[in-house]
Amino acid sequence: MIILYFYTDYSLFPMPYPQLTLRELHYFMAVATQGSFSRASDQLHISQPSLSMGIRSLENKLDVRLFERSHKTITLTEKGKTFFLHAERLLEAEQNLHRAMADDSGPLKGTVHLALPPILGAIYFRPIIRQFCSLYPDVVLNIEEHPSDRLVAQLLGHHTNIAALIGPVQNRQLRTIPFAEAELCLLIADSHRLAGRESCSFTDILDEKIVLMNENFKINRFISEAFASHGAAPHVTGRTGDTTLLLTMVQAGVGVTIIPAAFHNPAQNDGLYCCPLQDPTIRITISLAVRRNSPLNKAEEAWLQTSLP
Repeated sequence: MIILYFYTDYSLFPMPYPQLTLRELHYFMAVATQGSFSRASDQLHISQPSLSMGIRSLENKLDVRLFERSHKTITLTEKGKTFFLHAERLLEAEQNLHRAMADDSGPLKGTVHLALPPILGAIYFRPIIRQFCSLYPDVVLNIEEHPSDRLVAQLLGHHTNIAALIGPVQNRQLRTIPFAEAELCLLIADSHRLAGRESCSFTDILDEKIVLMNENFKINRFISEAFASHGAAPHVTGRTGDTTLLLTMVQAGVGVTIIPAAFHNPAQNDGLYCCPLQDPTIRITISLAVRRNSPLNKAEEAWLQTSLP
């Protein structure tokens, strides 16, 4: 009997394509959806040089340029746009694989990936979080806060799976579910000349100093449009990204502010007075948004069921 042994030197047969990593795909999607290396590095919690090195490695493996870089903007090349579509599908396949491997026996487990606008999270989601954690104590809540203008990018970049958005939302890649409506009110120090009124008109505050959330908060757009309807612009004397500091500035007399009425709690916000606004009355709609054709895991489905009335 003759036994033949064959030895193959696989180094002579290199892989036809360079091996990409999921980390590189996540890096790419972060830069593509944020349009900025600095914002993407903040989102990924890595240094900007590490992110730049990862993108450079990816481009070298593919032997293509994925981004057009300038001092002010980062945009996708034509090859980058094509790569975006395929990377999105690969990351969805990764999530589907995790879902398929999840253990369905016993209590519900998993992670809910949720992104909220800072000013709305404390108002509407505190009781929902309490109820959800009571029903599903083994589920991990991964909640991040981002200004409204970044939340769509968070969703499309697969960095979160559910987001609360201030409407109107016009994006065919997203499915939106009505969640709540909110009316904006005037919040002033209780020593202010308008304190005690049953309602105020925008004409009463056209010359008032006003403090607002940072410029990238969507709520500012509604406020500016209301002022513009009277041929005016808000006289902004302070901005912050922290709602507690916003209230502190109003209490200190830096200016008045305009926020959702539900945000004011007289028992907690001592020294403040909330007054309904008219002419115009500003109402905003809040929706929960998910990506179309991208299934949620069972924990996230349970979150939606808990959140919706």
